[in-house]
Amino acid sequence: MSFVRDEAGKVVTKRGTGGLVTALSGALQLSGGLWIASAMTDEDRKQVAKGRLEEAAGESHHDLRYLSFDPGTYDAFYNGISNRVLWFVHHLLWDIPRVPRFDRATRRAWDAYVQINRAYAEALAEEGERSDEAVYLVQDYHLSLVPAMLRELRPHARIAYFSHIPFADAGYLRVLPDPIREALVEGLLGADVLGFQADIWAANFLRCCQAYPGARADFAQRKVRWEGRQLRVGVYPISIDVESLRKAAVEDEVRLAARRVLRWRGDRRLLLRVDRAELSKNIVRGFDAYEMFLGDRPEWRGEVVFMAHLNPSRSDIPEYVRYVGQCRAAARRINSRFGRRGWQPVHLSIKDDFPMTLAAYTMYEALLVNPVFDGMNLVAKEGPILNERDGVLILSENAGAFEELGTHALPVNPFDVGQTAEAIAAALEMSEGDRARRASGLREAVEANRLDRWVQTQLDDLERVRSG
Repeated sequence: MSFVRDEAGKVVTKRGTGGLVTALSGALQLSGGLWIASAMTDEDRKQVAKGRLEEAAGESHHDLRYLSFDPGTYDAFYNGISNRVLWFVHHLLWDIPRVPRFDRATRRAWDAYVQINRAYAEALAEEGERSDEAVYLVQDYHLSLVPAMLRELRPHARIAYFSHIPFADAGYLRVLPDPIREALVEGLLGADVLGFQADIWAANFLRCCQAYPGARADFAQRKVRWEGRQLRVGVYPISIDVESLRKAAVEDEVRLAARRVLRWRGDRRLLLRVDRAELSKNIVRGFDAYEMFLGDRPEWRGEVVFMAHLNPSRSDIPEYVRYVGQCRAAARRINSRFGRRGWQPVHLSIKDDFPMTLAAYTMYEALLVNPVFDGMNLVAKEGPILNERDGVLILSENAGAFEELGTHALPVNPFDVGQTAEAIAAALEMSEGDRARRASGLREAVEANRLDRWVQTQLDDLERVRSG
């Protein structure tokens, strides 16, 4: 969460967005614990002096501690390395003939990344002194060095690391400068349990270890021997808090938002996408596929609307600013080409509006989730849980959720615009019986993977590694 001032000048808390926040908030609600996070706003930084903020999330059962950093150092860590290097390499986003280009500025940013990872490791070690039974759950690519750093400070610590995003294959990872690549691999090898969202990402990491001097990877057992220790590589597909999501969907704000959606869509079919405004989500190709669908099937013109609800993301990064501009341009082009009085083919919204998202989930006929690569993608789980129209899920084969949900979805190669256009048509023209069968399968698959099991399974594996 972040602390902000409302219109009356009162300090209030604002819930964070994204899959990691959704999953961990629900998990810690069940388990308790301490969440250590970076102060992001001026009001956040004022909370640092207070130390632990007990049950800072209102009804949550976990405490919060902020770490505060020099803004320039933090920007180099967060934007310079985490989001412009690590995010890009793990999602295979670079235009390799042209970018990346590493130089002295990269090395300075990497120094900041190391500095902040060490600060997290030191804070975790300090908090761990309160209990010999402390378990550390280190989250995501921003903190890839923490496991090894924490291991140096507390050699007998029980450390689990979880990657919420994909993990690049060994060949693509070699784009990184040698010192950075080696530090990242060795940083992760400091954990006892290393978790991924899907088999493919776990296999990619094991292959990296297979080629790494001194590491012995066992693919059959999903284990790595490193410096006299054994690391377990596990697959723990993250889920959603189904009960909380359903409770939120019946609040008054969502009902009001639903009226706005209904006024806009009328009696037409609704094609929906909900994403962060982010390059890996493949938004522009989704628009291109919709445009191809309307061009090939004139009978659907005026009978369907495409609502693209995007949450602003990383507006300080030039690549993201340009991409949002391309998304806007694609929506304008389609509306100009096909729109007519009383029918706007695309409704593009780029703002943080959670009630609108929940309302749209309940009433789509087709949900497009076509990332180029995604660690999991919780939209693919949230939508089917709330949908009331037996909506069809169109799902990228490169989303981590595909391993769980693919048999109940319409699969697409995210780079194949023609196939995606055909999938849109198939979803909208599908028989009621097939729609109902697929929708039921999606709900059952999501509900079977309970969020509390996500944390508990990692803890169980952590105990097995330490006792075995």
